[in-house]
Amino acid sequence: MTEPMSQSEPDAAAILKAQKRRNVWLAWALVAFVVIVGVTTAIRIQQADFSGGDRLYFSGYLDEAAKEKRDREAVERARAAEAKAAAAAADPAPEGADDE
Repeated sequence: MTEPMSQSEPDAAAILKAQKRRNVWLAWALVAFVVIVGVTTAIRIQQADFSGGDRLYFSGYLDEAAKEKRDREAVERARAAEAKAAAAAADPAPEGADDE
């Protein structure tokens, strides 16, 4: 009969070296995942339209954008009033005429 093969125990140093190598690869995989998620999130935030009607995202700039819009409208109204006043000053209406 043949003698049973004796299996030698793996060296403790070799086991520790293999564990460290796996841990390093696992750490690099985790870092790569975090970087991919972070970059993807940053790109999506940059491309997002925060002024939409769905209000899915919140941005602190919504109030500022509304204020700027009101300011632009006020400037437009002031310019229109100035143009109307200038036109009225340049062409005075006769005293008996009614404005309709």
